[in-house]
Amino acid sequence: MKFQESESIELKRTLTKDFAKEVVAFLNARNGIIYIGVDDNGDVLGVSNIDKTMREIRDIIRDQILPSTEGLCEIGSLLEDDKTVIFVKVTKGTKLYYIKKEGRSATGCFYRDGTSSTPMSEEEIDRRFVTSLNYKRTLLSEIPVNRTDLKFETLRDKLRSNDVHINDDTFFNNFKLVTHEGKFNLLADLLSDENRISIAVCVFKGKDKTEYLMRNEYGNKSLIQAYKDAINYCEAINPTYVDVSSRPRKEKRMFDNKAFEEAWINACVHNLWDTHISPQIYIYEDRMEIESQGGLPYGLTEEEFLAGISKPVNPDLMDIFKSCRIVERSGHGVPEVVKVYGKSAYKFSTNTITVTIPFDKTGFNKDGNVNGNVNGNVNVSLLSKSEKQIINVILTNGRFTIKEMSKQTNLSERTVSRTLDSLKNKGLINRVGSDKSGYWEIVEKDKEY
Repeated sequence: MKFQESESIELKRTLTKDFAKEVVAFLNARNGIIYIGVDDNGDVLGVSNIDKTMREIRDIIRDQILPSTEGLCEIGSLLEDDKTVIFVKVTKGTKLYYIKKEGRSATGCFYRDGTSSTPMSEEEIDRRFVTSLNYKRTLLSEIPVNRTDLKFETLRDKLRSNDVHINDDTFFNNFKLVTHEGKFNLLADLLSDENRISIAVCVFKGKDKTEYLMRNEYGNKSLIQAYKDAINYCEAINPTYVDVSSRPRKEKRMFDNKAFEEAWINACVHNLWDTHISPQIYIYEDRMEIESQGGLPYGLTEEEFLAGISKPVNPDLMDIFKSCRIVERSGHGVPEVVKVYGKSAYKFSTNTITVTIPFDKTGFNKDGNVNGNVNGNVNVSLLSKSEKQIINVILTNGRFTIKEMSKQTNLSERTVSRTLDSLKNKGLINRVGSDKSGYWEIVEKDKEY
């Protein structure tokens, strides 16, 4: 066989760091083959450690390229001149593909131009991404995943709690957790008890991302539980304060919980999960931002979207959320947010939808702490900085060990231990259960500290 580079053939002496770039270029432009173990002149050199190299190739394609290349890359080997050559057949995809760590940028997006992999301009990236959204989207239930060990106790429990009948013999098919070929799909992966989803609530000190305080992770579990864990954290940092100067006295919270929940649920249901990028929550001094992947659903204008006209991005996931009574009907959440915060709460870009929930801090002092009586939440107005950090960590996950708390707060383990003792002595926290298997809980009191 004569090897020669062309617009559809790439030759490489060895597996190098630019391999991901070559794959991305073919995915974005045309079908192609990458041969490893052949130099630029077409001379066969062979690959010495075949199994190791093929494993590394699989890892690169799986972990370094987005969105998923499932079914688009075939890895194999052939014998030429008594030497083994590895090949990777790449099928052109229908999406915009890029190197994960570089993102959708000129350093992450490439296309095949002759025998070269050429960076895309920002304009070309935007154009191709919009074009990719215009394809008929593949349902989550039609995208297979390479997992056979998925379990769904969280989903089953949620369905049962809402009186949904479950037939164990037909469970996978009834809830569209397997493809027509009987393989688990991306919908199943999202809803399984253990997965690689990473949902984060990121907290910053000021009004931008300059000073980072904390990242709370709610991943590696069913989306049915992860979405709720994020809600619980945000509700825990949303104090109710009482204005006792007026009659009758008035109660108000820093932000509207119902509007926030609707915005967050929408972000989870309508996120482009096949990009393998999760929706996120960013908390600043004066606001909260909820960001999900994908711009306006194809065919909808901004006015139609904001009016609540529904065009579900993931109808199969929407069906599950309806069965679990997490959502009542499609399109309900957006008008709820608009009613409270106006149309300006929504910002649309080519790649994302961002919802901004402003904080109303009337009744708070200059440090952002509550003035007056706090109803059902910890009053942290007189706590030290380290005590406030530990309170936030416990609100996130009371089962964190001292070592894990240290990593979350960047405090030393000794400081964490002293701070826990201080909070316990003040009556703010309790230890429930043993030191090994127990957890910390917040004691909610209306009290000045």
